[in-house]
Amino acid sequence: MNRFDIAAKEWDTKPTSQLVAKSTSEIMRENISLEDKEILDYGCGTGLLAFSISDEAKRVTGMDNSAGMVEVFNQKAQDFGFTNIKAVQHNIDNEELPQNTFDIIVTSMTLHHIQNPNDFFIKCKKALKPNGYLCISDLDEEDGTFHEKHKNDGVHHFGFSKAQMAQFYTNNGYTLIYLDDICTLERKNGNFPIFLSIGQI
Repeated sequence: MNRFDIAAKEWDTKPTSQLVAKSTSEIMRENISLEDKEILDYGCGTGLLAFSISDEAKRVTGMDNSAGMVEVFNQKAQDFGFTNIKAVQHNIDNEELPQNTFDIIVTSMTLHHIQNPNDFFIKCKKALKPNGYLCISDLDEEDGTFHEKHKNDGVHHFGFSKAQMAQFYTNNGYTLIYLDDICTLERKNGNFPIFLSIGQI
């Protein structure tokens, strides 16, 4: 059991998790239509973001490497009677995504936990339908302070610069349509800006 399995039960009560999910969904709506779309929320956690966009979407599939997060996600869907939303366990580092399946892929606070971000962009492009969108919210580049409480366990990248993100998109054939900070997480050890990037294939 990893720290995310343990944290799953309390995840929805974290103000920082709520803020990132709210900011991400709001800015997504301002830039792209979610109406009647097949959406993948990669690194879905307990579904804070997925549930916030499920009313508009045709279907939201959540994927997460944490069995604990997936269990809480699916229990919430059952408890609240959501029929168009479901999560499955998945490890992007060694598993493929279903191809030509999604109109939108969104991932929030997950890319810094993925060993090879470029591979993620490649796999997402294969998984998207023509003209599909890849939306990523994550930490601006920092010095490792953000996860110091957890000794950076499971952290492969200390956030990303906007230049890095732009390069990931353009190098993999996406047209970058949005890249900016959307909120700031205030912690005792500092303030950490969160960006959202949106690219289209």
